[in-house]
Amino acid sequence: MSIQVVWDDAEQSIVRWDFEPEWDWNDFWEAFAESIRIGEGYSKRVDVIPNVTNTKRLPIGALGAFKSVDTKLPDFVNLVVVAGSDSITRMVIKTFAQINRIDSWRTATTVDEARAIIAADRQMHPT
Repeated sequence: MSIQVVWDDAEQSIVRWDFEPEWDWNDFWEAFAESIRIGEGYSKRVDVIPNVTNTKRLPIGALGAFKSVDTKLPDFVNLVVVAGSDSITRMVIKTFAQINRIDSWRTATTVDEARAIIAADRQMHPT
């Protein structure tokens, strides 16, 4: 699989997807299914960091795929913070969020910045 799904923290409250340089939407949906599987039975807040640091470009169809993912996210998923995104990816995600009036998708230039965004949001919205 071109996208590895791992827990990013010891508390198992952040799922990180590590994208290889080349991936397609089939890989994406496999990673999504794996995330659902490892989060099965969860009711506590979980955030997701898609780490696209090594990705050259998004495959065609990103807006539709993101919309589909967003409608299928479990209720316990709060934020999706795409890390390592270049300016084009950030623009696509911001456009997606604006068109669909979704404020749970964010972008960061690094995984550490994504973690900081999640930590700040958790302080503002404790569970």
